[in-house]
Amino acid sequence: MEHTENISPSKDTSTIQKAIEQIADHEVVDNEQNHLKKTIEESAAIQKNTAQIHHWFFTFMCMNIPVIGWFYLWYLAFNKKHPDRRNFARAYLFYKLVFLILGIIIWILLIHIGLNLLEQLLAYMEML
Repeated sequence: MEHTENISPSKDTSTIQKAIEQIADHEVVDNEQNHLKKTIEESAAIQKNTAQIHHWFFTFMCMNIPVIGWFYLWYLAFNKKHPDRRNFARAYLFYKLVFLILGIIIWILLIHIGLNLLEQLLAYMEML
């Protein structure tokens, strides 16, 4: 005796659809877990490479020493170990250089004006 089952097409497709949904849900969970693992690994790598507070404190303390600070910034600007401090040092050197040039220009102008005023003062005193 043969046993034949009467399976309706709608019941068969619903079973297949449930199986597909389960597989898709499983793949979504795997993708989310892989994404979470990658995110954790990336944040750990970023945290490992970034300088901590005491490194930045030391950097600010050293760069504000009048002459030594320039040399320290030059050292940091070409240091390949810490790209965040390297970029900061380059930007800060550019900032200091701009204001150094402006300061020299203002100083030259003040000397020029001061010498003219001094000459006028001496000429006035000779007339007395």
